Amino acid sequence: MLFDTHTNLMWYPDHYSDEFVEFAWEAKRAKMKLSQDVYFAGGTSKQQNAFDSRPDQLLEATKEADKVITFAIKAPFCGINGDQELVAKFVKEHSDRFIGWCSVDPNDADCVEQLTYYVEKLGLRGLKCSPIYQNWDPQDPKHLPLFKKAESLGIPVNIHQGTSFVRPGPLKYANPIQLEDIAIACPGLRIVIAHMGHPWEDECVVLIRKHPNLYTNISALHYRPLRHYQAFMTAIEYGVEHKLIMGSDFPSATLPQVIAGQRKVNDILEGTKFPRISDEIIHNIIYENWKRFLPEYA
Repeated sequence: MLFDTHTNLMWYPDHYSDEFVEFAWEAKRAKMKLSQDVYFAGGTSKQQNAFDSRPDQLLEATKEADKVITFAIKAPFCGINGDQELVAKFVKEHSDRFIGWCSVDPNDADCVEQLTYYVEKLGLRGLKCSPIYQNWDPQDPKHLPLFKKAESLGIPVNIHQGTSFVRPGPLKYANPIQLEDIAIACPGLRIVIAHMGHPWEDECVVLIRKHPNLYTNISALHYRPLRHYQAFMTAIEYGVEHKLIMGSDFPSATLPQVIAGQRKVNDILEGTKFPRISDEIIHNIIYENWKRFLPEYA
């Protein structure tokens, strides 16, 4: 079963600022120099090509998937204002394949109430947040009530813990290690760290090794071939390759592009004696490992 656990449903100008689009387009151009497996909308403007994911685009990009998680992050600090009602409406219309997760800004005084409403009233089934996009300190205990609420609701959380192209985003909050206080305070909370926390993949690996309910997804890794291989090898050496799960991060890439990227992970080894990532490990990342994180859909 093919499960894309990480897609976005947002577009310019409804949900992105001009500055966000400017930096998103520059980041995408850099990725396109390194890999052909990058989504390019083919629009007439950079605004269309940067990070647009409209309903028709998302449906086409994920048509090979059996199940898809989609969300729209609420991060006004860096020029993103995802529409939670829109996500709920979209997944209701496409309930055969799509599962909606909500996003709340942990800086909002009523973030716990927002989460409760989105889950209990709108039927959204997980939480998406990000310190670097939303400007909050994962080590500040004032944010723990939000994650304790997610734990009590029994929903999983996707946290973008890693770098980004956004200019105002604080890198000081972006290292995956900073999630450990949340993991300790909420041992029953399932957390998936997006993008293996790049460029801190090693820190991500040692963190998920320690905590049974922490996982990571491999979205947005294959554009950088050396880092991609090194990240997978670190996971293997620490015995957590089974905790790497599939996600496309569309509109960064389509699902077929991400799958193609995983199957090229060993290309960089040509002419060397470095160990290869096995076909079995790659297969499990694409098709099997998500079942440990999301057993309710297995």
